Amino acid sequence: MKMKKFFPVLLTLLMILSIVLTGCGLKKKAEEAVAEKILSQAGVNVDLDLKGDKIVVKGEDGEQLIIGEGEWPSSDLAKSIPKLSAGKVTSVIEASDSLNIMIEEITDKEFTDYLEEIKETFTENSFEASSDTGMMYSASNEEGIVVLLTYEKDEWLNIAVSQKQTDE
Repeated sequence: MKMKKFFPVLLTLLMILSIVLTGCGLKKKAEEAVAEKILSQAGVNVDLDLKGDKIVVKGEDGEQLIIGEGEWPSSDLAKSIPKLSAGKVTSVIEASDSLNIMIEEITDKEFTDYLEEIKETFTENSFEASSDTGMMYSASNEEGIVVLLTYEKDEWLNIAVSQKQTDE
């Protein structure tokens, strides 16, 4: 089975683990083993690796999910969007075909400038909605990459990027 089918279960468990788990060395290895056993009993066979501020989950099919790191990601998918130098990256979740970046401490002007950069490249199937408290923009580019920006005024920005799936 593909790891993508278990993404919600993995994401929930891993977010809990990322908050709860602390320590180093032997304790981390024990925590990894316990988490892997819990996932295995839930029917999800993965290899879990805790590396500093990030959690790496490797599925049986070689799919890899990375959660953590407080810096801009360097994957190919991350390179498909402009790097945002404003704000503070607080969370990154990466898989081979999807990426989620949470940025806090971003102003309206910084968001508006970034949105204009995104709109230069992501022009197809665009959708935009706004309210008094925030804004959302979604579009794709010619390479089949979809971006979704969700912004809460003067608070945070969530950037979700995914590769359109092709029918096999």
